[in-house]
Amino acid sequence: MHPQFSLRFKLKAIQMRRNGQRSNESKSVLRSELRTRRCEIPETTRTRFDRAICQHLQQLIEARGARSIACYWPFNGEPDILPLCRQLMAAGHRLALPVIAHDTGNLMTFHSWHENATLVENRYGICEPVQSDIIPVTRFDLLMMPLVGYDRHGNRIGMGAGYYDRHLELLRDSATPLRVGIAYSLQEIDPIEKNKWDIPLHGVVNERGWFTFSG
Repeated sequence: MHPQFSLRFKLKAIQMRRNGQRSNESKSVLRSELRTRRCEIPETTRTRFDRAICQHLQQLIEARGARSIACYWPFNGEPDILPLCRQLMAAGHRLALPVIAHDTGNLMTFHSWHENATLVENRYGICEPVQSDIIPVTRFDLLMMPLVGYDRHGNRIGMGAGYYDRHLELLRDSATPLRVGIAYSLQEIDPIEKNKWDIPLHGVVNERGWFTFSG
């Protein structure tokens, strides 16, 4: 973690442990602070970081021989992987984007995403494909997962709605698809309290490279 960004969050995590405040409320506070810090990355720095993340991701995809990939549409300062997605699409990879159900609670499915797909914004302002096939998560080789914070054990703080955790529950102990968190290194924090429903990452790609976790 870059020293310019890390100290504040390390101190925050230490304070939580000392005060016994490892609750959903404390996670909510940490989530808010991390999102703010992520959005404050200078534009020139963000462009450089995003380019590096895309390069590291491409290397990982090639090394794994991944052809079917679940992506995400960047939102609220998340790393912009769209240039890489367009390259993968042009090269014949099978891509998909998450779609949040409007009438069945906090459920999510993945839908085919191709060059001519129609995209519409959901209630959060995130683009989703419409009138495209649902792709079972078991068919993916690699799953790109956005996040708000992560620790070195693969624990992930998301937006708080639990979409990915619910969708991946049956694959908790599976090595495939490869669950790859996409983040900036400033989003790494001290160990996060793990809830029983949390689905860990296999690794993370940030601007510094690809890192796997010890569990």
